[in-house]
Amino acid sequence: MEKWKTGLATATAASLLFFGIIGNSADALAKTTSTPIKIGVITTLTGSLGPYGVEWMRGFRIGLQYATHGTNEVDGHTLKVIVDDDGGNPDTAVQEAKQLLQDTHVNIMAGLVNSASAIAVEPFAERYRKVLMIGPAVADEITGADYNPFVFKVSPNSFMESKAAVDAIAKKGATVAQLAPNYSFGWDSVSSFKTLATAAGMKDIQDVYADPTATDFTPQLEKIISTHPQYLYVTWAGAPGPWKAISQMKLQQQGIQVVTGIPNIAAIQALFQGDAGMRGYTTYYYTLPHNAVNNYLISHDKSEYHTVPDLFDPDGMAAAIALVDGLNKTHGSATGVALKNALSGLSFAGPTGKFYFRPQDHQALQNLYAVILKNEKGVDYPVPVLTKVLPAQSLVPPILNRGK
Repeated sequence: MEKWKTGLATATAASLLFFGIIGNSADALAKTTSTPIKIGVITTLTGSLGPYGVEWMRGFRIGLQYATHGTNEVDGHTLKVIVDDDGGNPDTAVQEAKQLLQDTHVNIMAGLVNSASAIAVEPFAERYRKVLMIGPAVADEITGADYNPFVFKVSPNSFMESKAAVDAIAKKGATVAQLAPNYSFGWDSVSSFKTLATAAGMKDIQDVYADPTATDFTPQLEKIISTHPQYLYVTWAGAPGPWKAISQMKLQQQGIQVVTGIPNIAAIQALFQGDAGMRGYTTYYYTLPHNAVNNYLISHDKSEYHTVPDLFDPDGMAAAIALVDGLNKTHGSATGVALKNALSGLSFAGPTGKFYFRPQDHQALQNLYAVILKNEKGVDYPVPVLTKVLPAQSLVPPILNRGK
């Protein structure tokens, strides 16, 4: 679950103002004599993946409030957040990372929606010895082949999401085809799902890729229909995606049950009308978790942004909580070595329950949810309704970093 022009000063300033990051920074600094801790966030606020970055930033800001009890300080150090929009472009993300590290001299890096952007920025964390807290990018390579010890990933990876999809099908002997975007996010998803589906006694009979910017999915879907799978597992992020074509070509009426990761509310409204009964999994829907952290997120999203939390609000909140917990352990030291040591093996409570940064690769283990879409009175989209919680211990991915 990831992904017009970027780098414009006016857009960045508008984003900063929106999230209340510029605001009264001078007043905040006047309250402390300690050096501020600068957190450089590279995320996607425009383009097809823009809504995901907006959600993540909402959650990140709320998470800082929650974890610092409204002070925005750790051990006397004000937390100063600088936000850049990469527009989902890895080259832009790299340019912004260089500026944040070389000119702004940030202490910590965070964010990254697009997996390709995350992978491109990762080497800078090690080169500059700065912690990089990644989310909501998904690709397995982030904590696998491209891992370095300064990288932490608060979002689930492709393996965990694929395991959730397999559990949502849970039918031995079922034949399955896959449709995914043709880049790292899609490649990792297809590979993970194939391995897991085979282990569960299913048959992955066809894997089809499409350009992530595609608007016509007819060739790919015709190819899938020709093999008559019982299930089609769709991995996709961003709009418009293949959903309109899937509906128009009546895959479900042809006996092909579509399974997917349920996206954010706007995408459900736009793409899944009439799809009540579709099964899948989700990393979050605001009515699914029942805990004090999620209640705080719901309350503050409503009071500050006049909305309910969406798909990636909790990911941003969890990232903020983790960073504050780590800084508390170091007594406010944001040096890369001290902070990475504090975060490795850290357990903390987030909006979806307990998170745990596995020491071997710094992947956050966490709960996901198997759901079915149902129509509910007064709601203008089919609502994800829980069929079962998929506990973190049932979704543990293999360690892929080869001992780095």
